Amino acid sequence: MRLVASTDARLVVPAGIAWAAMALAWGSDAQRIVALAALAVAVVGVVLAHRVLRIRAVATLVAVGAGLAGLLLSVPTVERDLASCTEMTLELGGHAAPMPARIVEATCGDDVVRDARVVVVVLDASGDEVALGDTVTATCDAWAGDAGPADAWRLACEDVERVDRAWWAGWSAGVREGLRQSTAHLPGDGGALLPGLAIGDTSLVSSGLDAAMLQAGLTHLTAVSGANCAIVVALALGCAMAAGLRRWLRVAVAGAALAGFVVLVGPEPSVVRASIMAGLALVALHRGVRRVGIALLALAVLVALAVDPTLARSAGFALSVLATAGLLVHAQPLAEALARWMPMPVAAAIGVPLAAQLWCLPVLVVLDPRIALVAVPANVLAAPAAPVATVLGLVVCAVAVVAPALAAAVAWIAWLPSAWIAGLAHASTLLPAGPPWPAGWAGVVLAVAVVAAVGAGIAARRIARGATAAVCVVVLATGTVQVPTLVARATLPDWSIAQCDVGQGAASVLRLGGATVLVDTGREPEPLAACMDLLGIGRLDVVVLTHFDADHVGGVDAVAGRADLVVHGPPDDDAPALLDDLAARGARLHLGTAGESVRVGDGALDLLWPEDADAEPGNDASIVVAAAVGGQRVLVLGDLGAEAQRALLADGVPAADVVVVAHHGSPDQHLPLYDAVGAEVALVPVGPNDYGHPAPDLMAELERRGMLVLRTDEHGTIALDGAVAWTQR
Repeated sequence: MRLVASTDARLVVPAGIAWAAMALAWGSDAQRIVALAALAVAVVGVVLAHRVLRIRAVATLVAVGAGLAGLLLSVPTVERDLASCTEMTLELGGHAAPMPARIVEATCGDDVVRDARVVVVVLDASGDEVALGDTVTATCDAWAGDAGPADAWRLACEDVERVDRAWWAGWSAGVREGLRQSTAHLPGDGGALLPGLAIGDTSLVSSGLDAAMLQAGLTHLTAVSGANCAIVVALALGCAMAAGLRRWLRVAVAGAALAGFVVLVGPEPSVVRASIMAGLALVALHRGVRRVGIALLALAVLVALAVDPTLARSAGFALSVLATAGLLVHAQPLAEALARWMPMPVAAAIGVPLAAQLWCLPVLVVLDPRIALVAVPANVLAAPAAPVATVLGLVVCAVAVVAPALAAAVAWIAWLPSAWIAGLAHASTLLPAGPPWPAGWAGVVLAVAVVAAVGAGIAARRIARGATAAVCVVVLATGTVQVPTLVARATLPDWSIAQCDVGQGAASVLRLGGATVLVDTGREPEPLAACMDLLGIGRLDVVVLTHFDADHVGGVDAVAGRADLVVHGPPDDDAPALLDDLAARGARLHLGTAGESVRVGDGALDLLWPEDADAEPGNDASIVVAAAVGGQRVLVLGDLGAEAQRALLADGVPAADVVVVAHHGSPDQHLPLYDAVGAEVALVPVGPNDYGHPAPDLMAELERRGMLVLRTDEHGTIALDGAVAWTQR
């Protein structure tokens, strides 16, 4: 019995209505955009594939979808205040933070809380490794997020000790450890990447490789999804058929293998979608149903949302669903169209990643408003290697516990395709990340329009003209945007200090012995993203948020998910939501105060201000950073005013070669501070404004003191390398 792809779309609308309703009810603005973008592109694509849906059928399906959403949303939620909770017993729901968890019991003052769902964003376990299925005790700090009632509380936990482990969790931990040990002897990034390709374990992947995979559009290879589940099910079915088992036993064996694989990799959103879809496909196989596809995907979405409604606002879940839908609806038509100019195997290799990338575009532009032009060729080149590495990696998992020597030998074979993929990722960093795309709703609407245009072209059999026009548009857009960037990159020195042109805001970049530090983000993410692209920055070791004014933290979306550590000043009322989002995307958080030294690479950031962590939030509580970078000392003053500068000077301030002038060059300055610093270069982060920044008198005073004054509003992005000062314009 062979399952045949079908485009029966009758379940798409109820699934979409349920999804959108739950996202609107619970999600933040960005999460609502993600969910609605996913819904829009799915409905547009399927409608184009079917030309038209009967109006009565649509009305019925909308009613059914709304009813399902209402049913799911009617489950009562209990608001709990966990802020006073410290000692907790948790049941972990993942292999690495951030992970879902359930509070078994927590002491909260005089109260005891049980059965509360939370998200653990920091998990500091000094003893044995802990993972999915473990019950642990820990000392945790809890704070409320803004995502909604289902997982509104975040935890940062330390002193973690395992007190119980489910039998299946022990099996899972043993298999994962066996895979890591079998690949530990493999050289370079190929060995580090192999566990990720097999079971999504990226614990050995360096920040540099992670950033390269992101830029190349290859991160889906280490995010376990449909392809991995399909391989596991296919291998299990093949073994069962070879053993001569009857159909129902073959299905049972495949189902057991699928369940074990889900336990092994953890319940990530893409895994939930893929495993439910694979399980439903096995049911269809058992019942003799031949035609599956869009209907199966829509049913999987409904089941997944019923099991975990928080998936409605998960970007990972949306991308997984859209990529699968793109493959079901457009992969074959795109391949057939491309086959007019190339051999069919090559056309299929291009059509598959192109269809997935196209359908994911409306969500991707919300997460990062740039077009990853390198993603399609990178995926085409990785396509032959990825399944080989995955299958061999799974073989290593299967035999590592019982035959370590055999597992090590197989791992060497698997290393070859894994190293090839890692090499492709690193090669992509030599190319520009991609031209910018409009952010927010405008970008989503434009992306959906692109999907609709391609779908309409396929439906109308105008692929040749449509493809030609699309290629022309891409070439022209790429040339217009990228040529200036390429020219700028070619002349950029081996900088150690850079001041990004982010308009009326501030964003400084420091390189300390191979590590990268960003101080503030500017007001909007797009200018910062463009600057990081120009400077060739992927991963950030440390992000310093001096204070929480919009012109210093408003561009944080450009670095969310890229930062390992975020050091921030005293938080204001709006700060918890921003910090919560950064922590949820993998960053560790630290409230910085004077006297601390933050190790970065083989250097350090010295924090000189504020004196008190409980200082009143605002300009005068800005973190002040001093560091030695590339043989130069740099001092970044945030938005300190004259009184705070006077107090900083009284505490003692180190000499510096480069100073980032406080508060965009406002007149509220204490000039003796600049005299004490004795800098040769003064960087002024400023853009068009109505505040009179920078003050002409201040600029004159700095120049009179012999400083080279460089302003981002006049020079664009500025990069310094010793005595060399490079400016964008």
